[in-house]
This record gives sequence, C-alpha cells and structure tokens, in this order.
Amino acid sequence: MTPSQREAIGAALKSGNKIEAIKLCREASGMGLAEAKDWVEKLEASPEVMLPSAGELAGTLAPVAELLFKGEKISAIKLYRDQVKPGAGLKESKEAVEQLEAGLRAQHPEKFTAKAKSGCAAILAMLAVLVVVLVWMRF
Repeated sequence: MTPSQREAIGAALKSGNKIEAIKLCREASGMGLAEAKDWVEKLEASPEVMLPSAGELAGTLAPVAELLFKGEKISAIKLYRDQVKPGAGLKESKEAVEQLEAGLRAQHPEKFTAKAKSGCAAILAMLAVLVVVLVWMRF
C-alpha cells in the first residue's frame, strides 16, 4: 500500500465516510471485506495504527498470490477456501481472491506471468479465412 493510498483512507475516515475508507483499503491491499472493515475500525479508534503492508499480507496469502501470479485463479480460490479461510463460501472466497488479485496487480503488475489466451474465436476466424482462401483459389 502506497503512502498516498494510506492518506486517502485516512481522509475518508476523517470525513466520516467509513464505507469509502473500507473500499479504498480493499482496493489498496487486496483484503477481504471483513478484514478491511476490521482494519478501518482499528484506524478509526487509533489513527496511529498502521495497515498491513503487502509483505505482511503476502505472509498469510503467499501461496494464493503465487497461484494468481501464474494465472491460476480457480486454484487460488480453492486454496483460499481450503487453507486460508476454511468454511468460507465460494462467493466469499472468489470475491476475496479477486480483491487480492486487484491489489497485487496494482502493486506488482510485472509479476503476472500468465499469457493471455487467444481463445477459440481466434482459431475459428483463422480457419474461416483459410477456407475462404482455398475456395477462392479453387475457382
């Protein structure tokens, strides 16, 4: 979390906008809703409390983060449900992992190594062009 992000969270709290502070905290750190709410409430009660750094978050979520860096979001959600927060629902786990991914992408975009998948549409388009060319050459 950058100093400017920390300042924005503090400013939202000072203006009485707790929901905005929680939202900013989640975006900056990748925390889940409950975790971000707890931290914002701690900050509200005691402004000198520091939010966890990316390193502290990575300590508990490092295996999940590694899967996200590799582009294995489904495996990351399963791991989150099994090891990080056992008993969490699928929706809650998916949202938590997506928040973590958003925070990690903002802080470490260079670590995401998975290549974009071209998909079936690109392959079908190439085949269609090939068929058109072959038919055109035949006549």
